[in-house]
Amino acid sequence: MIYNHKYFILDTNTKRVLDENNKELRLTGNSYRVLVFLCANKSGTVTDIGGYLDFAKDYDENHIRQYRYKINLIIGHDIIKYENNLYFLSSEVLETDKIEKNERNTDLLQQKYVKSKQELNESKVPKKESKKLNKIPALIAIIVLLLSFIDWPLYSYYTFLKIIVTGVAIYYAYYLYDVLKKKNFWFWSLVVIVILFNPIIPIYIYNKSIWMVIDVIVIGFLVGLIIKNKK
Repeated sequence: MIYNHKYFILDTNTKRVLDENNKELRLTGNSYRVLVFLCANKSGTVTDIGGYLDFAKDYDENHIRQYRYKINLIIGHDIIKYENNLYFLSSEVLETDKIEKNERNTDLLQQKYVKSKQELNESKVPKKESKKLNKIPALIAIIVLLLSFIDWPLYSYYTFLKIIVTGVAIYYAYYLYDVLKKKNFWFWSLVVIVILFNPIIPIYIYNKSIWMVIDVIVIGFLVGLIIKNKK
């Protein structure tokens, strides 16, 4: 016997289940037998279905629920419903003697479907823009470092300098790591600058001449960074 449903075709002679595009589905075992029972009997209780599967075995609600879930999953539609303690098919099932030939090229349709789905998913993924290196933070840090050569009466300026330089170094380190995907000399040099200038856990160097040398090196480094990443 062949049962024609809106979403599947069941051939009890060959024990095959086809989807609406005549593509064979891997539905076997008790899940297949539950589908046969519902096609033949239209509906049934847990006891009815369990008796059909194996009269000697005690099938409970959990067993039938699992078979229902598997059938719906494989066919791809919620074809088995459950109401008032009855399991039944969602649409009418027609009995025929032969499977109607589907002239459509289902493999081609499937390929087109998969391709269109992939294109749709790709279109939803936001493209990461290639950001240019922003030179303004580096220029600000360079100016602040140059002004440090003035003998400021207040130490608060040097704290301000550390905050600016640390922030700029973190910004460019993030740029190299996240945008350019690089962990090279420039990246690790910025990490060193963050460690030297960070105001949270400060490194104390009481010789101003040494700080002046460090400031000159950092200025040169920032200039080199701008030139290196100029586009």
